[in-house]
Amino acid sequence: MDYQNNFLSQSQHAALQQALINTKLLSCLSVNSEDVPSLEQQAYGAIAVTLYRFNLQKIKWSSFLKAAINSATNTCQWLTTELVRCQQEYKAQPNDAVIIEQSAFFNGIFSEELAYINALLGTETQT
Repeated sequence: MDYQNNFLSQSQHAALQQALINTKLLSCLSVNSEDVPSLEQQAYGAIAVTLYRFNLQKIKWSSFLKAAINSATNTCQWLTTELVRCQQEYKAQPNDAVIIEQSAFFNGIFSEELAYINALLGTETQT
């Protein structure tokens, strides 16, 4: 099966595949790219996989924010700033409305990555 996505580069595919393997969501696929992902692409891949796990209700929102901040720190300043802002907002008001708004925001940012993960794993997220 061909898992190509016109909006993501081969190195972005590789970063997502590696993040899926690291989280044991994918076990029997070798990363097939000659392009080595950048640190930023690796961070995006890790965050997208963590968001995917949240959408499957495998982790809590606070865990997503913490993991995403750890992944983005030192690689993507604007994303780290947004994640920290969301974490502070969530800590001040930890309710479903805040989670829904914030998860919609990040699902939008990572829509292409999530679509690729869905295609690769053959599933649909539960949002």
